[in-house]
Amino acid sequence: MADGPDRAECVASVLESVTLLGQTIAAGPRVPFRGRDLTRTQMQALFTLAHDRQRVTPGRLATVLGVTAGAVTQLIDGLRGQGLVDTEPNPDDARSRVIRLTADAAGEVEQFERAAVERLLPRFASVSDDELIALARTLSRITE
Repeated sequence: MADGPDRAECVASVLESVTLLGQTIAAGPRVPFRGRDLTRTQMQALFTLAHDRQRVTPGRLATVLGVTAGAVTQLIDGLRGQGLVDTEPNPDDARSRVIRLTADAAGEVEQFERAAVERLLPRFASVSDDELIALARTLSRITE
């Protein structure tokens, strides 16, 4: 990249594009979970639970969401009250709990994501399959 833009400019361009794409996603219908009016943090928690490759404990969820342990306790209590999550003892640490989506909530997350993908597909029409694969791999590496 010696003759082109510097890395900082490229990263800034990526951030701008990701932010705009995020706004497009957020502007879409917010009707998952049987029309419940969920906060952005609650939605982030549900998608984290749906996609995290590790067991999600309250501590892990607090770290991922950037909130306090107390906030996670309130968050989980609210989601459990709505029938969206369950907790069970952590098999690796009896003092901790593992948070999981209920079967209904997992199905609703999947359905919501499918609808979002269908809505966004036209934005990727000018991107080749190879470019899309490379983009997906690159973003996955960055966000791990």
